[in-house]
Parts: sequence; C-alpha cells; structure tokens
Amino acid sequence: MFILYVTVIYTLHLGVTFFVYKLPAGKSSHYLKPTDADWTAAADIDAQQQPIHSTMNKYLGSGNKANTNIIAYSNYPPHFKFELPMSPGKGVIMAEDNNKGFWLVHTA
Repeated sequence: MFILYVTVIYTLHLGVTFFVYKLPAGKSSHYLKPTDADWTAAADIDAQQQPIHSTMNKYLGSGNKANTNIIAYSNYPPHFKFELPMSPGKGVIMAEDNNKGFWLVHTA
C-alpha cells in the first residue's frame, strides 16, 4: 500500500504557500512552492532546517503569546481505536496580531 504524507502551509504574514511531502518509513522530505517547476529536496522531516520547522518556529519561538489564537483539529476523535477507510485530516490554524499567522493542513 502506498501512503503519501502531505502537509500544506499557508503563511498569512508572508503570503507564501508551500507543500511538503514525506513518504512512510523514512525522514526525507521534499517541498514545492507554487512558483517552482519541480519538487526540492528538504532536510529530514525532524531537522531544524526543514520548511515546516522554520515556519512554525517563527511563531512559536517568538516572545509573548498573549495575543495568539491557536486552533488544532482532527477528524479522528480522541483515543479512537479503529481505522477509517478515508484519509485522516489534521491541522493547526494560528493567528497573531499584525496579520501574522499560518494554516497547516496534514493528511496521512
């Protein structure tokens, strides 16, 4: 069975959308921006140089979060024990003051 892990990130402040994919049983990943003609190899999925880490760290690694709103969602209920026949959808939406934020969509 072939499973493709896809993550889509849209950053409000930067106006950038990019796609990251990682195949199962490994850490390598590639990313694609709308202006690129082909996928670009990225650092391992858990490396600090990885595009997802870099994007999220800009928000989560910065100072005071008193004016930050975060919504995390999943179509699987907590502690769900059965596998569904469809691809699960998960994501995080985060917004701060000054029109900064991102929307991360994850499928598996």
